[in-house]
Amino acid sequence: MRARHLGVLLLLGAVWGASFLFIKIGVRELTPTMLVAVRLSVATLVLLAVLYARGLRLPARARLWRDFFLTGGVGLALPFLLITWGETSIPSNMAAILNATTPLFTVLLAYIWTREERLSGLRLLGVAIGFAGVLVVVGVADLSLASASTRGQLAVLAASLCYGISNTYARRAFRGLPPLIPATGQLLAGAALIAPIALATQGLPPAPAPLTIGAVLMLAVFGTAMANILLFWLLDNLGATRTSMVTYLLPPFALLYGALFLREAITPNTIAGLALVVAGILLANGALRWPPGPAAHEPRAKG
Repeated sequence: MRARHLGVLLLLGAVWGASFLFIKIGVRELTPTMLVAVRLSVATLVLLAVLYARGLRLPARARLWRDFFLTGGVGLALPFLLITWGETSIPSNMAAILNATTPLFTVLLAYIWTREERLSGLRLLGVAIGFAGVLVVVGVADLSLASASTRGQLAVLAASLCYGISNTYARRAFRGLPPLIPATGQLLAGAALIAPIALATQGLPPAPAPLTIGAVLMLAVFGTAMANILLFWLLDNLGATRTSMVTYLLPPFALLYGALFLREAITPNTIAGLALVVAGILLANGALRWPPGPAAHEPRAKG
């Protein structure tokens, strides 16, 4: 891998990892629905500008717009909302680790839904190890549906499931299209779904503090729009298999940001659970055998 490719891969991991920090700051003043609506709307404007600058246009075919709205709802608006709501009651670093289970869900769904992936014993072991890591992170003794923390953890895991569903569906629905087109279409559809709900139920919020405004803009411009642009560049230059390595970089960056800027504790359980999740992802994606298996998913913007 060239130094330039490695640099962009690290940058993408750093940008995606920061999303959880920006969400934690933004949700202090904005409701989850409003934060997600602003995030998707601003990111859509940025990607539309990039799309048109590159001479591309969104297609007019009804079938594609149906797919944009399906993946924009299930793969963007809903998981963003679940993660944002989850972060009202759990630390940002925990949300990042729980969200890193997306490839595990994708492996299972790709096998059950499309039968395009072989689910060997080693891959099943990887899935089991990954979810065991989740239990180590959250702590089995503290699990209770009466607890806001447990509900927040389940919300982030549900978001990962949404990503897995969307990834599996999008692999077939948008095959052959320049990646920037479905990404922009999904963002536009997601914004069109969530923004009217936010305005109808909450109206325009009072002006938040400058820190909150800055965090939401950073989340939209860098954690969503820029992350997608970097992702497309890596997919074009490295392919899906090596680009999927960003999945392993995201949680360490999120842990670092949470500790530095939010003073979130990094406990032994956090480190052990993260190690198990990453090991499970490696096994489930066939990366710990020789020759390595194909990536079971194409990464998408998270957080």
